[in-house]
Amino acid sequence: MPRSSREPLPHLVRGSVAVQRRRCGKPNCRCAKGELHEAAVLSYWDGESNRTLMLAPEDLAAVRRAVERYRRARAALEKQAQAGIAQLERRAAARRRGTK
Repeated sequence: MPRSSREPLPHLVRGSVAVQRRRCGKPNCRCAKGELHEAAVLSYWDGESNRTLMLAPEDLAAVRRAVERYRRARAALEKQAQAGIAQLERRAAARRRGTK
């Protein structure tokens, strides 16, 4: 299916991209002799358990970038939240000193 007819890839993705290696179970397959099948997956927490989602090879680079954007956005949000706590701590200290 051509890319243009598919839903666009997301801008942000929470999770990790990993490579899974596994056996398919067919007795005559190369994986039965140790050459495991490889598939790129997105590993993520759904609130109850860890989940994995197989990724198409053509989507892999874009999903990796979306995961990295999510991590950067989360780090920036955490930095802002810590700055907010520091600001509230300064206000509380000023009140204790009797200043504004």
